[in-house]
Amino acid sequence: MTRIFTFLVAIALSFSGVHAANLTWDPINGYQSDEVELSGLLPQEIQRVLDWMNAGRKAEENGRLKKALRRYKRVNNKYPKSQYAPEALYRTSQIRLRQNKIDHAFDAFELIAYVYPSYGSFNDTIGEMYKIAVRRQESYREKIFGIFPGFLNYDRAIRYFERIVVIAPYSDYAPLSLMNVAQIWSKRKNDTMAIYSLDRLITNYPRSFLTPDAYIQLANTHANLVRGPFYDQSNTEDAITFFEDFLIQFPANNRVDEAEDGLYETQNVMALSKVKIGDFYFHKRANFHAAKVLYNEAITIAPKSGSAEMARVKLDMISAKEEKLGIVDEGEAEREAPTVEEMEKKAEKRAKRKVLGIF
Repeated sequence: MTRIFTFLVAIALSFSGVHAANLTWDPINGYQSDEVELSGLLPQEIQRVLDWMNAGRKAEENGRLKKALRRYKRVNNKYPKSQYAPEALYRTSQIRLRQNKIDHAFDAFELIAYVYPSYGSFNDTIGEMYKIAVRRQESYREKIFGIFPGFLNYDRAIRYFERIVVIAPYSDYAPLSLMNVAQIWSKRKNDTMAIYSLDRLITNYPRSFLTPDAYIQLANTHANLVRGPFYDQSNTEDAITFFEDFLIQFPANNRVDEAEDGLYETQNVMALSKVKIGDFYFHKRANFHAAKVLYNEAITIAPKSGSAEMARVKLDMISAKEEKLGIVDEGEAEREAPTVEEMEKKAEKRAKRKVLGIF
């Protein structure tokens, strides 16, 4: 594959100005062109290329596919600047598809799209590449010993989709390819790469019809990474952000109910996390001020959730305890700042403190 890509780049840089003519074929007269050959070839060279193309097409029509492939390969390798070169690649791709050698067909289509974008319909060429990538993703299995079907090659499918994004970033197939890549990574349990692909989709293609689904999938992926209220909540925050962004940008989408349910659940998880941390300060540290801050945050995040109800109960408990102990607020934020003298006395005590009772 590396050699193919290197060859592709070399041709693109050397022959980027090649223009593909309108060619016609009939069994009697062979190939005909409505344009003058501008490749700079000598008349005898042009005739040689034409003879190879006609021989290849006749062999193809008669079912002699190997001979046809040899002729087309000779045209493309020896005279890549000829107007017949992209036609030779296209005929090669069609033979490879007939032979069910879809990887070879993809290579031919890729060369056409990258080196000869003016040949035929560029969008149709990208479409053929996309079809092959989807087959690699969903159904195509290479035969083991030519008999037993092997496994799906997801790595190759990803590589094909990514090539489509690189060659045709402004086509409709680019966001489709990124969505397929994200689905493959999700199936392989690689959430990091799935998130990366989806993020590229919504960033680079905000107007694609797939963007709303990408937001939902991103939010759900982040939500599924949350291990519970006792763990880091960065993924919960990301899930909330994507659910909220979806609801703001696509209020009429048919997945609004799903987004609202997801937002409620993730907000409840975030609020519950605040409650659990607040419980630590309340029950383990008797730090009523810190606990109240966290309980109030839980209520703000998800005011109608069960976690918010728990937070309200805990706030009432703190108020009752403070009233019983005669405490107004023992929070660090409301304490008076220590004077310079108090700070100096504390420093002296620390300096006199012995290490291990000896030093």
